Amino acid sequence: MPSVSSAARVALLAFASVPLGSAVCLAGGPLGPNGTPIQTSDYAIDLYQGPVFAGSRVTGLAGAYVAISEDVDGDLQNPASPAVRPFFSYSHFDYWIGFGLTFPATLNGVDFFNSGKPDGPKTGADSFLFFVPALNLQWGELGVGLTLELSSYALSGPQGAGDAGTQPAGVREATIAATISTFHLQLAHGFAHNQLVFGLGARITAFTLDEQKSGGSFNSSGNGYELGVVYKPERLPLRLGAALRTAIRTEALYKAQFLPDENGDLSITNAAGQTYYLPQSVALPWDLNVGVAVQFGRPINHPWRSSDERVESAVLTHRLGELEREKRKTAALAAAQTEQERQELRLALLREQLEDDQELEVARDAGRNEAEQELVQLNRRYLQLSASLLVSGPVEKAIGVESFLSQTIHRSGQKTVYSPRLGAEVGVIPEWLKVRGGTYLEPTRFETSDPRLHGTFGLDLRLINWNVFGLWPDDYVWRLGAGGDTARDYFTWGVTIGGWYPRRRTPQ
Repeated sequence: MPSVSSAARVALLAFASVPLGSAVCLAGGPLGPNGTPIQTSDYAIDLYQGPVFAGSRVTGLAGAYVAISEDVDGDLQNPASPAVRPFFSYSHFDYWIGFGLTFPATLNGVDFFNSGKPDGPKTGADSFLFFVPALNLQWGELGVGLTLELSSYALSGPQGAGDAGTQPAGVREATIAATISTFHLQLAHGFAHNQLVFGLGARITAFTLDEQKSGGSFNSSGNGYELGVVYKPERLPLRLGAALRTAIRTEALYKAQFLPDENGDLSITNAAGQTYYLPQSVALPWDLNVGVAVQFGRPINHPWRSSDERVESAVLTHRLGELEREKRKTAALAAAQTEQERQELRLALLREQLEDDQELEVARDAGRNEAEQELVQLNRRYLQLSASLLVSGPVEKAIGVESFLSQTIHRSGQKTVYSPRLGAEVGVIPEWLKVRGGTYLEPTRFETSDPRLHGTFGLDLRLINWNVFGLWPDDYVWRLGAGGDTARDYFTWGVTIGGWYPRRRTPQ
């Protein structure tokens, strides 16, 4: 459930780790060279995301998911995903729901941004969770995706001198409330029985920093666009995908005691008397993601036909019967002499309509059973391999998060960077367990660091049938997904709750 939100969360964490006061200082001038103090707000924080920060399946495959793009897991990788029909989807209307939670290990001693300085933001006892609810709705080859990446948390700092004696030693009080939300709205459509799928989306990023004691608030928001395509030719073990996202440079909104001076600079002073110059914006670079996936053991691009298409002749017969019945009804009603004759005619035609409706429903049931039997036969062991390359652009006048904390310029995002990714997934016990693993190279945005190699892992485990107190279908099967990502000075893990497909098991 990624793009830029993980970096934005840590950036907010960086903001929030500074005990804020209310003094406003004057400053001006352009951003200086590396190693010099920040004396202006005329800069941005580069929120480029180097590590893969997504749902458990995407994480387990090392982010090599832009070509697969199935289920809600694909929405943050490719905006074409909401209209992609997996092999186990056959009804005209279908839907996908997911809930993801990701837990960064600890930010203490973790070089999250691969800047070469594993001494990033320090937090108190109140850490944060990353919650991603997502929903895809499909009507035929039309799909709509809605995804929200949400982090909401209170951040603690050590008690100030004025609090001495009022709380036990070592107690930390929450002084900052930070929230970040990235909303994705995507519209996608498939063609040629879902062999070619295009998608268009918008993403809106907003974050807020509130200083509780003074009531001050710092807000910044912006929006961008995303395009995607998936090519999945029938009966070939090959799938291709690509996605392009535009850059975002947010606009800052100020209120209360967070107001820029006449030079457009915003500065605050903490309890120790240190001045911090806040940025005018945060920046998300453009990126291009291209990939390929192959699968062995079962088709990756099983021909997609809706259940109605399987009984198309019955549907046409039913419709022709309705048209013919309307003609007979019009003529017969005109010829009827009494109201009783008209009423008897209506009842006879209604009985005939109900019989035809019942025959069509029987045909549809047969079509669904046929489709489900095919799924059962396809639900066998498989090996899926995927690869992708993520290209991310530069950001003008940007620094890293650690640079903001130290108030020493450490430029970030001065050039385009490349991240190759490889992943593999195996249906070990197709009815119960899938495992996956991968690796990717994370580039660096800084002059003081080197690229680092990541290893990822994950699994999906079938759970139980549960209709959630009648809100879900009775045959809905839930799954638990888990994934992790480890590298030099970095580790995260996460869980996902979603649906298990296909729902029926292979007959024993």
